[in-house]
Amino acid sequence: MAGQIQDWRQQTVIDTATIDALVAAVGPEVFDQLKAQFAADLRSLTAACHEAGCAGNQALAREKAHALRGAALNIGLSRLGHLAGALERGETADAAELQPVLDGALSALLVAGKP
Repeated sequence: MAGQIQDWRQQTVIDTATIDALVAAVGPEVFDQLKAQFAADLRSLTAACHEAGCAGNQALAREKAHALRGAALNIGLSRLGHLAGALERGETADAAELQPVLDGALSALLVAGKP
């Protein structure tokens, strides 16, 4: 249904259509080079989100979750992006899942875009 937020667990780990579009736009060699930068950015944002939440700074945690959501969805990491969206909305019950979801997303990204 339009406007209804889906549970992040129902999302695929990686959106292959987004990956395919990125590879088509920049080429496979450039995409492979970009993956390392995306991975570093996602790790940094995840750590910052976690640290802010642990410190009790919910405004900063939501800001970092917003940035993480955008970065993840831009590279096609659907599950990570939707989990970050939930955290951005203040739904922190699944905050402990952030690192395992990031790890799974980065594993999927590593092999993405390969023929």
